[in-house]
Amino acid sequence: MSRSKVLALAVAILLLAQATPADEHGHFMSFSTEDFWEDQAIRPAGGLYYNRVDGLLFYAGVEYRSEEHLHPRLIAQRGWSSARAANHYQIEVEQPLFGQESFSFGVQFYDMTDWPRSDAQGLSDVENNLLALFFRQEFRSYYRRDGYAVFVQQHLTPELTFRLEHRDDRLSSLPTRQSVWSAFRRSLKWEENPPLEVGILDAADEFEGTMKGYYATIEYDNREPTRGHGWYARGFFEVYGTGLLDVRGWSLFGGESDSGGGGDYDFRKYELDVRRSFGLTETQSLDLRGVWGIGSGTDFASHKLFYLGGPGTLRGYDYREFSGKNVLFGSAEYRVRIRPELEMIYFVDSGQAWYGTSGFDSKETRHDIGIGFRLDAPAAGDLRVDIARPATTQEADIVVQVRLAYPS
Repeated sequence: MSRSKVLALAVAILLLAQATPADEHGHFMSFSTEDFWEDQAIRPAGGLYYNRVDGLLFYAGVEYRSEEHLHPRLIAQRGWSSARAANHYQIEVEQPLFGQESFSFGVQFYDMTDWPRSDAQGLSDVENNLLALFFRQEFRSYYRRDGYAVFVQQHLTPELTFRLEHRDDRLSSLPTRQSVWSAFRRSLKWEENPPLEVGILDAADEFEGTMKGYYATIEYDNREPTRGHGWYARGFFEVYGTGLLDVRGWSLFGGESDSGGGGDYDFRKYELDVRRSFGLTETQSLDLRGVWGIGSGTDFASHKLFYLGGPGTLRGYDYREFSGKNVLFGSAEYRVRIRPELEMIYFVDSGQAWYGTSGFDSKETRHDIGIGFRLDAPAAGDLRVDIARPATTQEADIVVQVRLAYPS
């Protein structure tokens, strides 16, 4: 095995060993020594990522958290990228008020590479890292996010959490670095990372600017920790530009606001993602998912649009084949456990994304059907193979997706 492939394998092992899935408020891929430290201690922390705009992106820093005392929770990390001469950092301070899982408030400061939340839902961090590292393939769109967020969070019950943020971000596009290395397919060029745009379809223009507004989430999760059966629901509400929390040109969080809320983007976005998993027999289960989303405003940001197609959505179509300000999507998976480590899965996906205000048009809905296999691989997550094809045309190709650490 060549030295370059040995290096790629070593990085892959690090990614698999250290990685935990990131979410909208999390770090890309994090590691810490939490299991080896007593309560109330400063611990080393860091993160590792690999992509076409940064190459190898490495974070290192410290975190502090006390489970016995209501001390501030702190995490501070500094980042370095191999392909781009740019500073990265993430700092977060969160103060619990009445208990560890009650009400808290805090602030975040950051200058980092980011991507749309929908990309993280469709493809896990681990999988996207390995596809970039080994096969020169990306399923995410990146941009630079520099700014701060002030937030409050309330655990209403052990299953129900509410969070509200005020964000003040400066956004800029990130070009693909063709010099970023991969283990295989190095003769191919990386696909260009799409620039940020504002506007809709033909009226969209490349744009870099300030995005100020409010971001709210409410999440309910009562799923079992072992088999994952139960309900999961998450609602999102985003207001940028003229906002509901602005009064006579003044922001609730202090200072004068430009154009009623500040920033160069002016739009709204609402989304609801509901999932239900339940067992039918000892070896059979059914997973259902429904997504509804709606957006409004002409100054709509391209990274906030809804996309369908590819991993996690319409699996019989190309990645991001459909886009729009509005979306309606549903999927069903019937799972049969053949062996303790092996499942066979029958699935169907259906959805539509559209831009207009005329509403949902059933004639434009896309459907696909497929069959999959999922193998438990304790050392590397789950290995899954999906075979799908569109159900709305007779001439469509079959799409085969090999997945690692497939999101549940």
